[in-house]
Amino acid sequence: MLRRQLGPAQAGSWVVVEPLLTGLCSSDLKEARGVREARSDFGHEVVGVVAAGTVEGLPTGTRVCLDPHVEVERTTAFAEAMLVRGEPGRIRAALPRAPRGASEERAVFVEPLACVARCAERVEAGASVAILGAGTSAVLLSVLLRLKGCRPALVNRSPGRLDLLRGRTLAEGLRLLLAEEARETFGTVVVTTARMDLATFQLAWRLLPGAGGRLVLFGGIPGDWRAPGSGLQLDALRRREQSVELAHEGKVATVLGSHGPTAADFATAIAVLERPLPWTAAHVEELIAGRLDLSGLVEELGRAVRSGRDPIGKRVVRPWPGALHAPSGPG
Repeated sequence: MLRRQLGPAQAGSWVVVEPLLTGLCSSDLKEARGVREARSDFGHEVVGVVAAGTVEGLPTGTRVCLDPHVEVERTTAFAEAMLVRGEPGRIRAALPRAPRGASEERAVFVEPLACVARCAERVEAGASVAILGAGTSAVLLSVLLRLKGCRPALVNRSPGRLDLLRGRTLAEGLRLLLAEEARETFGTVVVTTARMDLATFQLAWRLLPGAGGRLVLFGGIPGDWRAPGSGLQLDALRRREQSVELAHEGKVATVLGSHGPTAADFATAIAVLERPLPWTAAHVEELIAGRLDLSGLVEELGRAVRSGRDPIGKRVVRPWPGALHAPSGPG
């Protein structure tokens, strides 16, 4: 049936994936609002099952995730089926196997965890780290940094996202600070917020020591935004993953960019999701705050577009209502 419906897919190499669960992320919401810059990959945080295809090594029934940074043609994973077309090697690279033994609600975090795995490489092992922001990326980054012996704290300007994390076993031992309460300095500050602005930059700079600090740029930055008092375009630096020394208000720090995971980062994310975390019996699925079907997704997107604000907590989408509350076991 899928082959008859998709017709054109039969020309060239192709795979049809039936999504089991798809995550809603801030970049999806930016696309819905029409404000995302540079790329489009609506509906990319997915765990699904190969339903049909022509690519060797991806037989029917294989449980896969998606690396949206690999150049292939595809449809959105916010659907009952996702079509992926391209060169066979690229299709295989774009559809890494999902973590063995992990539930769908854990495996859906492969792509966002791979993104922060790239960022974690920019932080030295054992460092004291302030992570600006308390969204999904910030918490996932804190997980990876704790695994490499760092001492991270989440610092947020408003209490809502911090309050959602309090009491969750995933955040056991993790310091949660309102920006106004953060008085100490940290060897490394990582900015994970959805959009850089002057207040965020000033907070990050305040938390750095006088010399020798590292400012890691991971979150969204407007393309023309420049560091105060300099001509340094931070988004260009982030996308090129450059490193420069910046002097500002009596401090000197190294500014580093992080952008786009590699296949090795996906391998890291999959390996982390395949094993328990050492400090808690829970795992990253504890971040899920809402479970939607496709009609619920449309309503959620509408609210986000009207309000201009992202919902607090992770939302995941199942493509069919009947399976919305079904048990999610290992695949």
